[in-house]
Amino acid sequence: MSHTPACHSCPRPLCARAASAHHRPARTLARTPVPPRPTLARRRGLPVLAGHRTPGDVHLLAQRMAEVLVGRRATEVLRDHVTVSVREELRSMRGTVSCELAPRLTRVFHQRPDAEGVEASAVIRCDRRSRVFAFRARREEGRWVCTHLETDGVGRRRCGLPVESAR
Repeated sequence: MSHTPACHSCPRPLCARAASAHHRPARTLARTPVPPRPTLARRRGLPVLAGHRTPGDVHLLAQRMAEVLVGRRATEVLRDHVTVSVREELRSMRGTVSCELAPRLTRVFHQRPDAEGVEASAVIRCDRRSRVFAFRARREEGRWVCTHLETDGVGRRRCGLPVESAR
């Protein structure tokens, strides 16, 4: 049978003092609760997001758009989730991002400029490179519809005459 003795049997004076004194943890920043501060969104009257997580539908829309940009998904799949101008832009840029494997959506950042819209930027991991695109979406009939799209510009097809290399 084992038990812990009531008094500490260490001969050092420091241990003898500590055993008799009441232990009180030090007040550190980790133990001190931080008082809530008013954020910029609260001062403007905009609703505060519940946490920092991007809504699942916006994340899924970003993943599907990444797959279209890589060429793994047809543009028509997003027919109900993009406007006509964005669909035409996606159609012209489809497959311009080179990616041997399926694109991996690493991060999606978002902010709400108004109550019914969201601006998001997504980071795609393709092979050994990271690519980024941003889009603006608004809520229509219970789903997110992308109204504007911007990419990092790498891999876009150039219009005009090809430049010949000097031999």
